[in-house]
Amino acid sequence: MSEGEKTPNLNDYLAGAILANGVVWIWAQTLPYLKRVPVTLLAEASYIIYLAGGIGSSYLVCKRTSSKHLFVGIKLAALTWVFSILLMLTIAAEPTSGLAIALFVIFMGGGVAGAYLALRSSLRPSQVQSEAS
Repeated sequence: MSEGEKTPNLNDYLAGAILANGVVWIWAQTLPYLKRVPVTLLAEASYIIYLAGGIGSSYLVCKRTSSKHLFVGIKLAALTWVFSILLMLTIAAEPTSGLAIALFVIFMGGGVAGAYLALRSSLRPSQVQSEAS
């Protein structure tokens, strides 16, 4: 590893996974108060909330790396998925494999999207400096 190369440590990955699942947990806690909203709309909104949690946590963890953003995002998404399975097994009345697969796909998508956004934002300042020269 070169001197200027940064990589997230285990604490960064755990914090990212807990952050993503914290968003999911808060959303799950607000669902009982949304009785007037149609169930199909809540189900679709749930997937968007899960994706937002995955993107946000992946973006923040990937900002702490100087290379291999995609690899970091995928590792974080896998850890997030493991935490979500643990939450699902302890909280859900009837955990399903369909939900587990959907969460895997959503968190992987969020991990990749967050990694892309972090990489894009880290490249932007250097492009602005090179255009100014």
